[in-house]
Amino acid sequence: MKAFFRFLYEIIGNPQPPADTPVYRDVVFPNIGLLNIGLSLGLAVIFYLLINRAMGVATFNKGRHWGLFLGLNALLAFGIGIWQAHSQQVADHSYIYWLATWNAILSMAWFFIFSLLLRKASTNASTTPF
Repeated sequence: MKAFFRFLYEIIGNPQPPADTPVYRDVVFPNIGLLNIGLSLGLAVIFYLLINRAMGVATFNKGRHWGLFLGLNALLAFGIGIWQAHSQQVADHSYIYWLATWNAILSMAWFFIFSLLLRKASTNASTTPF
């Protein structure tokens, strides 16, 4: 699992400064990766199964509503990336913000994938985002 997240998060480059690389690879990358997947899955479940199936809110099934959840997911993932890096007390560097931005982009991809998997289970939003 660490190797998967290491590959995924080192696409943007190696952590800076190099002395913090083991902390990123062993702790930060797996933490933000798992939190990112959990957050994206949780928001997709809330959108498709809670709001648009259990609650039956027929007016919250448009593409703009899905985009709102996508944006919220990206914003929360950006914050998680910064929070995890600071909680591990790594050196404050611009890499943290690049990592948080990449985490936000990955969260949008995860949310899209989970949307494709969960949209058919929704009664009102089965065609959202398409």
